[in-house]
Amino acid sequence: TSVVEGQLTNNKKFFFGWWIVLGTIIGVSLGYSVISMSFGTFIKEFQTSFGWSRGEISFGATVIGITAIFFFPYVGTLVDKHGVRKVMLPSIIAFGFTIMAMSLITDSIWHLYAMCVLIPIFGAGTAPMTYSRILVSWFNKKRGLALGLGLSGVGLGTTIVPFISGYFIEHYSWREAYLAIGMLIIVVVFPIAYFLFKEKPADLGLTQDGVSADEVDEAQADPSNSKTVIGYTAKEALKTKSFWLMAGSFLITGLTTSTVLVHLVPMMMDRGMTLQEAIGTFAYLGLSIVGGRLIAGYLMDRFFAPFVVVIFLIGPVIGLAFFAMGASGFEATICTGLIGIAIGAEFDVMAFFTSRYFGQRSFGAIYGYNYSAFKVGASVGPLIMGISYDQFGRYTEVLWAMSGVMLIACILVLLLGKYPQLPKRERT
Repeated sequence: TSVVEGQLTNNKKFFFGWWIVLGTIIGVSLGYSVISMSFGTFIKEFQTSFGWSRGEISFGATVIGITAIFFFPYVGTLVDKHGVRKVMLPSIIAFGFTIMAMSLITDSIWHLYAMCVLIPIFGAGTAPMTYSRILVSWFNKKRGLALGLGLSGVGLGTTIVPFISGYFIEHYSWREAYLAIGMLIIVVVFPIAYFLFKEKPADLGLTQDGVSADEVDEAQADPSNSKTVIGYTAKEALKTKSFWLMAGSFLITGLTTSTVLVHLVPMMMDRGMTLQEAIGTFAYLGLSIVGGRLIAGYLMDRFFAPFVVVIFLIGPVIGLAFFAMGASGFEATICTGLIGIAIGAEFDVMAFFTSRYFGQRSFGAIYGYNYSAFKVGASVGPLIMGISYDQFGRYTEVLWAMSGVMLIACILVLLLGKYPQLPKRERT
């Protein structure tokens, strides 16, 4: 790895942190978030192969979410304690084999649920939480942009992975689709993470944002080099109003947006689209996620983040309402774009809010708690939508309800208030 490091760091005009951003784009494009979001691509295949109802299949997404709720804060703590690499590298390998093992599912619904427990357990180290931690270490003034660029890989993956799945489903079967995706995770992501990712700039004799030593003042200094640590502990953060407002907004956003992610493909097929056409709509969702991430990251570096976020959250309010009114074709594409832009901003916002309101002291653990709040909503939403479909044969009522509840998320974000003065303590 020293040869790779030397070649990449010798270029003084190009900050090595941007290589970290590039690696993040590729890593998250085949990470836990994308694979779990692509679950809906397989709903109709499971229905056809095993005769399961949409409610039963959707409960698999709920199992994934519930497991993540309990496991992700623990993984965040491990990242804070042991560093990103020691968590990420084994997780990539284990996650790849877990996705490959999805090809072995039998006609027992409990087999599906068991696999859905393993997905977040082995995939936690490949989630945006882990990648965000390393980006926050490498960037300060350009943090929003770095997060926006790096985590745009979720949108890239949401665009590409469903097409890969669709190709193998149509030409082979859904089992081969899972085998192919799992192999890609191991063959593509692991080498990049192993050779490219470094915990912090100091490991290569660099500083945050690539500024020279004489340009670094106390406010900009890499926290890893300082004798003090800045920010709240996880226990302290849980006692603040800001944390619970933040967690509530993420819970609601997970409830609404994840519902669409899981059920978009079968919903579009119900409205007359073929599998590839429905996947095309889902792919447009991925492109809008990329746009949302880049725009949100850029704007949060320049404007007060909660105001920026509320503008993005209005998108799902409108998009869900039009889906409830039966949007299809071009209208569905526009609705998908409005929702995708908000999804794109979500994880950038989660990382940005966590660092600005609570600091880096317990970033991984606090991010993990926020992500768990998001997953509470993401666990319940798809199940509610699946049961609603089984009960009424349509999604109309639940889409109207979720459009309305998004307005509450907007209010919670506005109540966050200005960024606090973070406490400083001696490093122990």
